[in-house]
Amino acid sequence: MSPFAKLVDPGGCVIEQMTTGNHDEYQVQGASADGKSLLMAGRLEGAARDDPVLQAHEIDLATGEKTDLSHIFENSGTFSPDGRFIVVAQETENGKTDIFEYERATGELRSVASHEDWDWLPSYSPDGRFILFNSYRVEGQSDIHLFEKSTGTLRRLTEDPRYDAHAQFSSDGKRILYHRQQGTRDEGGYIFDLIVYDMETGQKTQLTDANYEESYPAWAPDGRHIVYSSDIGGKHGKHNLYVLAPDGETTVRLTEGDWKDSYAFWSRDGKFIYFNSDRAGATNIYRMLMDGVECVREDV
Repeated sequence: MSPFAKLVDPGGCVIEQMTTGNHDEYQVQGASADGKSLLMAGRLEGAARDDPVLQAHEIDLATGEKTDLSHIFENSGTFSPDGRFIVVAQETENGKTDIFEYERATGELRSVASHEDWDWLPSYSPDGRFILFNSYRVEGQSDIHLFEKSTGTLRRLTEDPRYDAHAQFSSDGKRILYHRQQGTRDEGGYIFDLIVYDMETGQKTQLTDANYEESYPAWAPDGRHIVYSSDIGGKHGKHNLYVLAPDGETTVRLTEGDWKDSYAFWSRDGKFIYFNSDRAGATNIYRMLMDGVECVREDV
């Protein structure tokens, strides 16, 4: 039995509310590969680095109990595939963020490819050999970089002057999925599209091409479908979740509402999609029950 409160989205998808803070609580690709834990953070508006309301926790997904990690982290992190490490973006003395990797057995926290400019949104390759992250370190533009742990080698994958971010490996390690800010809309809001980068050839394929924000993508366990967030057909800044098929067509709309659902992330076993939403006011963490690429639905 789940420890989390069951809800039904207006579109009929069964979801569970995992946190209930009156301040923002969120995850970013936070579920462990074994499905036992989720990393999360909480931040009151205006919280500073040493403020006690700037929190990080690990949620036990079987019981709902939280373990406080605030003495180690100040942000939501990502588990390595084997669960030995956590990678996270942490604020440094210059007020910007660097990437750090935490070894759970030893408690050692070490920097990854440190730089004086912003680095953020790290994630692992399926074999744990590489760490992907965004950085402003080259020409002040947001590019995706690949760090090889064994050699310390850093490789810049994207060089587009537009904003590239939120990168994630496919389950076979052959492709990387990310979003790119293409511009702004005259009526307000941003234009984002989804991009796939082929690791062998370096070829970049744009998957979406609408005059809306289509962003925060994540692979399904099948390595073919993609869950993403979009404000298409609605107000800018108000996002719902959709599934994109391999042919580039949106096949399933998962959520329906005048709010922002974002940072969706599929569990490795395919049973859940974890996401952030401000549907109840402050941003909190939810998960959606899945049956393949369709959600489990109830009549509404």
